Amino acid sequence: MDPWFKSEADAATLIGDVRASENWTLLGKHLATLCSAREQRVRASHNGARVQILKSNEDIEAAHENGRFLIEPPLVARDAALFDNSMKLKGISAVVACREPKTKLGLCPIVALGSGVTTRVQVEEPKNPLKPTCAWFDHALEELGDHVIEQMNKEAKNVRQLDYLLAHLSATPTHFTMYGVAIGLCETLASESV
Repeated sequence: MDPWFKSEADAATLIGDVRASENWTLLGKHLATLCSAREQRVRASHNGARVQILKSNEDIEAAHENGRFLIEPPLVARDAALFDNSMKLKGISAVVACREPKTKLGLCPIVALGSGVTTRVQVEEPKNPLKPTCAWFDHALEELGDHVIEQMNKEAKNVRQLDYLLAHLSATPTHFTMYGVAIGLCETLASESV
């Protein structure tokens, strides 16, 4: 099992505990640890193999190695979240995305579940939908995270903005800009509380 698994699990648990105590400095440190662990997870998942498409429970059960995985209909975002969790429990470094059926405009919806939230963005279809490239996959996840940040209410109180990002971190675990924004909010909140 890669060392990032324990670091990620510990940091995720501590983030919930520390957020409740409003220790913003410590929360920022745990977010940095979580970000680092997830960066390690991404590096380990980039194994040089193509994106694996999973369309059935049988496909999911057959997945046993590091990599990038695209969940497609009839499977849905909940299946993607359960698969991602299962891979973590098995100690397998995986990055998971879920697509929905192509829209009437020919776009590809990418959807993910966070902590009580669902996030969705439409991206261009891969040139070959049967063999999406790693570059397309990574771009789609980056767009999903960018969309979350764009939807954040910049007029809301800093603590509300932070809670919004915390709720979306599990939906967009590989969007490292989001961690930077969240850590910046922690620093602002810490300076406001002295």
